[in-house]
Amino acid sequence: MGNSVQKARDDFHPKVKQLLGERVNYHCSLCDAPTLGPKNGTTDKRFSIGKAAHVKAAAKGGPRYDENQSPEERSAIENGLWACANCADLIDRDVATYPVEELLRIKADAEWLATVRAGKPPGSELTALLNPTAIKRAVDVFCSRESLRQERIDPRFKVAVRMGESGPVYEVTAKETVEGQLVITGQHKEGDVQALRDFFSYGGSHEIDGADLRMEGSPLFETGDVAAVRWKLSSTPKPVTLTAVLDEESSSPLFIEFNGSGTQGNKGGRLKGTAFGGMLSATLTADYVGPYTDFKFDFDIQPWAGKPVRRLPNFLRLRQVLQLLAAPTRARLLCAHEGLESELGNGIVDGSEKFRPLRALFDEIEILRKLDDFFDLQLALPEDLSEVLWRQSDMSQLLELIDIEASMETEVLMMAVPEEATMPTLGAILANSVPEPITANHTFTLELLGHTYGPYPVAVSCPAATVHVVGPANIEVGVPLQLAMRAADGNRWTARLVAPTTAGAALS
Repeated sequence: MGNSVQKARDDFHPKVKQLLGERVNYHCSLCDAPTLGPKNGTTDKRFSIGKAAHVKAAAKGGPRYDENQSPEERSAIENGLWACANCADLIDRDVATYPVEELLRIKADAEWLATVRAGKPPGSELTALLNPTAIKRAVDVFCSRESLRQERIDPRFKVAVRMGESGPVYEVTAKETVEGQLVITGQHKEGDVQALRDFFSYGGSHEIDGADLRMEGSPLFETGDVAAVRWKLSSTPKPVTLTAVLDEESSSPLFIEFNGSGTQGNKGGRLKGTAFGGMLSATLTADYVGPYTDFKFDFDIQPWAGKPVRRLPNFLRLRQVLQLLAAPTRARLLCAHEGLESELGNGIVDGSEKFRPLRALFDEIEILRKLDDFFDLQLALPEDLSEVLWRQSDMSQLLELIDIEASMETEVLMMAVPEEATMPTLGAILANSVPEPITANHTFTLELLGHTYGPYPVAVSCPAATVHVVGPANIEVGVPLQLAMRAADGNRWTARLVAPTTAGAALS
């Protein structure tokens, strides 16, 4: 029976180490730094700062150790990548940032880049990027390595790099508390200072031109090889659900759920959320100490621009909110975060003045929706929604007419001009006090949003109604008189669009 000795580590064979280095031209797979050089004072010796690093640890307890691997798999070339000493140490210390999948991607990118560079002077490998796939991969490799390079300048920060429309975008997050200083140098300094004060007080985000801001306190911000075109400062948001209960004391309170985020500053916190597809937003700002609390609604109806008036998303729900806010309304606020719900308090929300123009716009849109539904106009809102207000026209009488059934109105007034041929019929109708079927025909031409529609014939009818003259009047040919037509008990007036052949101003 022989003795078996289990190795403490499953290290790479020297030939595997050499091949890992050669496959990336002895450049670090992470930061691209060369890892070989001639040893000073010698003519036949060299030094190396490179290492064959394990993707999955060579021994139990190491980073990314996989107990299901065999010793042969741990020491195989597929489980290794070439890195400089600094990066080899980094990937073992920061396992969360460098999981197995990320290291395998880095290894593949480094070997791909070595293939592209082979046989070409430095920089000329860019000419080999002849298709979108190769260009995207080169950009991804740059971002990955630039991220690592920046983090090595100041390890207190996590730096993520991505390619934006006008160049690289650097997202810098402090891993620990870092003291620093912001220096505003722009022409509009006062506005930026106020915005920054609000940002530091309650969190959130703020953007400022790169030339207007200088950050001090870290060599990361003092490097001259990266010029900031624009800064965006942001605090870490936490997902929250904000529920506003409006008019709770009524028989039908309105519950609105806003999905958003919460941020904190050195003075207080701020919760922001949206509802109804982003068309209604709510913001709550409150101090940690003291009475200051501000809660406000904002509407964004721009998504309606150019849309058919009968298919405006969330119109009825947004109109309901606006109608409630037309007067001071009591609101109760609830907040949920990570499954825990808490009540933030009660207050009064008053949108009577702030939303007065918006309510007027909604009223006009509601008129357009009614007219579109009745006449089938196929109306669409203009791209500039303000046109709805400055192109408005008085449609009150027409609306009363087409809504007559819903209004339960029993009496209809109309002007009639007797003609010689209709005098006998009109006289008989006025003399007859017994209710009978009556239909009044009207013709309308509409001017809406700068366009003309019509003419449209509309018939207003009642199964049983009586007719009488309003006020003392003599019935004479050519002399206008006002007639009142009153529905008999149990009957209603209705309005409908009819075929053009029935149009006219006749009373039958």
